[in-house]
Amino acid sequence: MAQSASATFDPSTYWTAPARNFRTSARLHMQHSLCQKTIGYLLDPTLPRGSPLRVADLGCGNGAWLCDLHDEFAKAGVSAQLDGYDINPVNFPAPAFLPSTVHLKQLDLLKPCEELTGLYDIVHVRAFGSTLAKTGVAPLLSVVLALLKPGGYLQWEESKVDRFLIESPPSAGIPSVACNTISRMLKAGSDGQGHDNSFIDKLDQVVTEYGFEDVHFKVFEKRKQDYKGWTEDFLMVWEELADMFPLKAQAPDSPVTRESFTELFQKAVAETEQGVAIHLGTINTVVGRKAM
Repeated sequence: MAQSASATFDPSTYWTAPARNFRTSARLHMQHSLCQKTIGYLLDPTLPRGSPLRVADLGCGNGAWLCDLHDEFAKAGVSAQLDGYDINPVNFPAPAFLPSTVHLKQLDLLKPCEELTGLYDIVHVRAFGSTLAKTGVAPLLSVVLALLKPGGYLQWEESKVDRFLIESPPSAGIPSVACNTISRMLKAGSDGQGHDNSFIDKLDQVVTEYGFEDVHFKVFEKRKQDYKGWTEDFLMVWEELADMFPLKAQAPDSPVTRESFTELFQKAVAETEQGVAIHLGTINTVVGRKAM
């Protein structure tokens, strides 16, 4: 089951697939809102806000974080250029509808880009866990260090994407068999491919080893009042996984087919409609300064 679940997952192609469409963008808007409710800020309060600033958001998706940062800077009178980069531009808003300080560009973030070297005061990274689980952190942090000016700052936020927590309301007696089954499938599939998300629990050590200074690590517990939102966000992710399984007609001996996973997913949805919650427990954040 786990092998079948993980066999076709490739982060390098997943984010550029046609299925990453308006539904993905809607989910990213929800995820951004939930993240902000959890950590309570866009930029860590310790980061500089003097004008002018140049900020990069890696894996920017639909630019929601940058657009909110534009509003925050505008209210504070901070002059800034806000640049977003993503491997797939399908979710970019039309440039005419973006704030004047926000610019989005298609870019493979894990490949060198010399024209961007040393341009940024702040580089923001969020939710790269599934991409780095196979490659390790070196490709990402090498790019971040290259983009930052000497003395520039990294802000990085992650949750452990291989650690879905399934919670039923206390004493309600609500079953969560289907949700737990999918959670175990995803964990086993990740382990079977050799994915390692352990770095997320020690982001401070990781960035320190790469030469960052003045490192600060924080752990934010997800709020129970947001569990419903997180549940719906992750149901959208789980629903997309069905396409990674073979059709029964194509692979009748497969332990999991697209049809059987879809049936299991429908049962999981029914459990959440009775109150079962799906979440990842915490958001871990780290801030570090590039050496002068």
